[in-house]
Amino acid sequence: MKLQKNTLVLIAVALSLAGFVSLFEIQVAPKQEAAKEEKQRIFAFKPDRIQYFTVKTPENILTFERVYVKKGGQSSWEMKVPVQVAANQASVDFLLDRLGTGKSDRTIDITVAQLPEFGLDQPQATVTVRLDNQETHRLVLGKTDFSGRFLYAQANPPESPSQNSSQSLPVLLVPFDFKNATQRPLSEWKKTEEPKTDKKPKPSPTLSPNNQ
Repeated sequence: MKLQKNTLVLIAVALSLAGFVSLFEIQVAPKQEAAKEEKQRIFAFKPDRIQYFTVKTPENILTFERVYVKKGGQSSWEMKVPVQVAANQASVDFLLDRLGTGKSDRTIDITVAQLPEFGLDQPQATVTVRLDNQETHRLVLGKTDFSGRFLYAQANPPESPSQNSSQSLPVLLVPFDFKNATQRPLSEWKKTEEPKTDKKPKPSPTLSPNNQ
């Protein structure tokens, strides 16, 4: 009889544990995962809030502005500098999607004196965006890390680094895609012209007397 009671107690404990695990998996774990993903995001804004952005590289300074056919309607992108021309939507979307949804693999702390070691004193690209509420955000891209899968980067770093060479600065490891998104030839930022087709009807072949 005592053995049966012990068995029932063990069953009750097992059911309680199973219920706790199920509750954790259904309610707690997803919230923890969401919080972790939110913390890893480089920026908190969505791509469709970006109204203006610049891409500065050692070779070029490019500026782009979102334009609307009518207020509240569909928008497209226009390059303003170095030339004013319709922008390649795919190239723009590729960059803005990564800015709005990109995540850092991890964050490391370096000192101001170490900025050159990570290529952040003379960055390969700096992207600055302006949102619909006039907020501005900046991403500075440095060297590729030792694995070749990430770039060292700073999100919203101070405009003028402190003269204190021992001051600690956070550095992110961001996906290598950011290099592909910023290091493009100027031609790839411009909208591709659709080839013109000759709509004139072709003349009918002249029939020879023998074919009549």
